[in-house]
Amino acid sequence: MIYNIHFELATAVMLFILVLVYFIRESLPIRRNRQFLKTLFFLIVDTILSALQCYAGGFVGKIPDIYICVLNIFVYLTGIIFIVCYNSYVLSIFHYKKVINFYSVINYGIFFAAAILIVTSPLTGWYFYIGSDGIIHSGMARNIMNVLYLITMFMTIAVAKMSGKKKDKKLYRMILVTDIIITMAAIADSISKNSVGITMIVANMCTFLLYFSMKSPDYYLDIRTGRFNLNGFMEVLREKIDYNESVSCFLIRVQNYHAICRIYDEESLQEVQRQIAEILYYKAEDKNIYHIGAATFAVFVDSTEMAKKLYEKVVKVMPHQWNVKREALSHEYSYYYVTYPDDSDDAEDIIQRIHYARSDHKGHHKPNELIHLRKEALEEARRFKEVAHRIEEAILDNSLELNFQPIYSFEKNRITSLEVLSRLKDGKHNYINPEYFIHVAEINHTIIQLSRQMFEKTCRFAVDNNIFDRGINDMNINISPIQCQDKHLVQDLKKIAAKYGIPFERFHFEITESRLTDEKAVRETLTKLKENGAKIALDDFGTGYSNIASIMLMPIDFVKIDKSLLWSYASGDNEFLNELMPMIRGEGKKIIAEGIETEEHIEILRRMGGDFLQGYYYSKPLNEENFIRFLDARNNGAQA
Repeated sequence: MIYNIHFELATAVMLFILVLVYFIRESLPIRRNRQFLKTLFFLIVDTILSALQCYAGGFVGKIPDIYICVLNIFVYLTGIIFIVCYNSYVLSIFHYKKVINFYSVINYGIFFAAAILIVTSPLTGWYFYIGSDGIIHSGMARNIMNVLYLITMFMTIAVAKMSGKKKDKKLYRMILVTDIIITMAAIADSISKNSVGITMIVANMCTFLLYFSMKSPDYYLDIRTGRFNLNGFMEVLREKIDYNESVSCFLIRVQNYHAICRIYDEESLQEVQRQIAEILYYKAEDKNIYHIGAATFAVFVDSTEMAKKLYEKVVKVMPHQWNVKREALSHEYSYYYVTYPDDSDDAEDIIQRIHYARSDHKGHHKPNELIHLRKEALEEARRFKEVAHRIEEAILDNSLELNFQPIYSFEKNRITSLEVLSRLKDGKHNYINPEYFIHVAEINHTIIQLSRQMFEKTCRFAVDNNIFDRGINDMNINISPIQCQDKHLVQDLKKIAAKYGIPFERFHFEITESRLTDEKAVRETLTKLKENGAKIALDDFGTGYSNIASIMLMPIDFVKIDKSLLWSYASGDNEFLNELMPMIRGEGKKIIAEGIETEEHIEILRRMGGDFLQGYYYSKPLNEENFIRFLDARNNGAQA
């Protein structure tokens, strides 16, 4: 008996420490954790009472039988309550909604019968009795009930797996292993000659196992702000939806946060994140704040009206200027809300809308407005996802298509160049807007593989069609600023060109200034391309992003005048070309004009000293076969 006391007191202390950890380390406000706390409480009480039971066993004949009986009644009642709580805990893990059914009748019927047997045992001796030696003995009913307890534990996990909303094979296997261990301990306890109380000790150890294997609280905490993270947010959201609880989610997002991170490191912005979390903590009625992204925070409220009221409180106090490294940094916020089940009764749909609010797409992050994440809000996100998938497929199956648009030379009076243009089809075999799918590829950083495929297909096209023997001097290929951040870009392109025996001097790389993110990396890459013989063109000049300084500072050889500048000049809306063209030529750069569609356009460029023309006047972009047919007819006619 003395061994029992030592073991049970030791485990009681350990369980008490676990309770302290539970309250010190913040836990998610979910049913599973609340049920775990109840289970832990009754396990501690049962452990302490069992220790008292063992202690009382050492004073046989000195303590009145009535006190021994009462103590044992409490021990056994607490034990069955613990098993009830444990079964409820298992059900909560799998998000099982309690209903009156065959399982619940059997489960609670067994424990109700056990309670009656325990309470009436001093009179009947069915569950336990005091022998002539003054020691407590188990009655036949107790042995039967112990078997039934174990059966209910396995029934519970089976019901939870089959009928619970949460499907997780790993959790199922872990609970199953725990139940098997407890069962083996109970068998060992019943055949053991030593009264050590193996079952109680194993139950205590399994409690620790469950607590730490159910993902440590640290898994749900954001160390930067001390609030719950995205994992915790998703756990709470899925539980609320699985239990059909009406809930609204309010979100606040810092605009252009990732652009700010390019200037200041994440560590410098941690204080800002903590300040936002603190403001939400004091303004929200629910004190559980979720940091679900570097720039995004979320709070659960009970209704749409509460989400709107929280927005009205927060929007007034959110600072629009941060002091980061002694610099004042201005910024804006976007606010969102989505309600279940009013906006959607599908969990994945709600989650997709929340991910949409966390994304970086332009156009839906309106500053300081409360945006309702209705179904329509997901259309852009779905389109983005579909196009991203088509890009990945094109990379895997090498299915990117190429078109070629001719470029006419004033000096040679014929087609001397071509621009390579990529084309991608959607699931219905319709062409996707090139600007859009390139934008998607840049965001997902698949542009590097896509452009490499484009470059190799261009080289193969040139070799297969003897393009340089047909009067083409060079090929113009667009290059992305994202590619310029790849340190191996120049060497990779040179290797591909060498593989097909094409001199690197044959390539002109076009870059658009509006997409520049890392000017230093872009300038370095363009310089390396030039050093290896390639030429550089500044594309879309005149769209509003380009400036005169770029012509002088960037290592470019050609300036491509955007069609909007030419058309507005031809219509008399501006005379900017009168000053721009001489200045470009004065810097030693050659001029390519896009959007040539009329004889008037040609005359304007001829008069102003343009070098190359490109547009529908000569030809729209053509596939390989049609381009070769056009080129032969055009250049042969020009030479004749």
